[in-house]
Amino acid sequence: MYEEVNYYSDGLKIAAYLYKPKDWKAGDSPRPAVICLHGYTGMKEIYGLDVPRELCEAGYFALAPDHRGFGKSEGVRGRHRPLEQAQDVHDGITFLQTVEGVDPERIGLYGTSYGGANAIWVAAFDGRVKAVVSSVGVHDGERWLRNGRRRYEWYEFRDRIQEAARRRVRTGERTMIPATEMYPRDPHTAGISQAHHQKHPLYVKEYDLESAETNLRYKPEWVVSRIAPRPVLFIYAERDSVVPVEEALECYKTCGEPKKIVMLPKANHYDSYYFVNPEMHAIGAREMLDWFGKYL
Repeated sequence: MYEEVNYYSDGLKIAAYLYKPKDWKAGDSPRPAVICLHGYTGMKEIYGLDVPRELCEAGYFALAPDHRGFGKSEGVRGRHRPLEQAQDVHDGITFLQTVEGVDPERIGLYGTSYGGANAIWVAAFDGRVKAVVSSVGVHDGERWLRNGRRRYEWYEFRDRIQEAARRRVRTGERTMIPATEMYPRDPHTAGISQAHHQKHPLYVKEYDLESAETNLRYKPEWVVSRIAPRPVLFIYAERDSVVPVEEALECYKTCGEPKKIVMLPKANHYDSYYFVNPEMHAIGAREMLDWFGKYL
């Protein structure tokens, strides 16, 4: 249902899957399109299949990119910079506006996990985005990293970040840590990661601590109010210990209308994905399709 495409952002080749509705043909009226954004350690091969496929079956164009440094995209491995990823999305919107059949005035964003952070941020500053869905999304990078740790663990991790920053500015040296230490993982999450993410040949095993440092300053919740009157849907998992429920609840409070928030009952973070829990994923997928159907 998709073709492999590339576009450029800051001179880097961004790899993506482009989904085209089967019932669309040249000369038909243009259709809306949605960019689907993967999570912190994700890539389109893991997160870029089910949601864009569902959107495509519903008649949308969909674009699922690998952020720079991930999957098949160019860029430095182990370098996670939120503002750079946001630029990938801005340029992804521009790319979609060049695709035959896409209505350039009806482009939406769907972000899962850290992709939700990028969806909110980009929409706040890019009026071309007409509707947003953030599923189990991070909305304040510092709060996310802090709330997943016990208090003493947070102090220790923050000290490591500050020490690495001082070394970096004096020597240029990168301080690398295993991806599994970047944010805490419960047994369920660790099992999913080992079974899926870590087996992929393009999985990024290490990150520099500047990735954590820049994440502390990335707070989409602070700018979510800029999106209104464009609509935002929040989906969260009731028992999420990877992205605590506060990430959705607090951002929802700050967001303007129209907005909606949906809970996945008794669900953990990865239950929101089809490859883990198809029944729970279906709840979020229905809400997403209804949202884009109404506003896009």
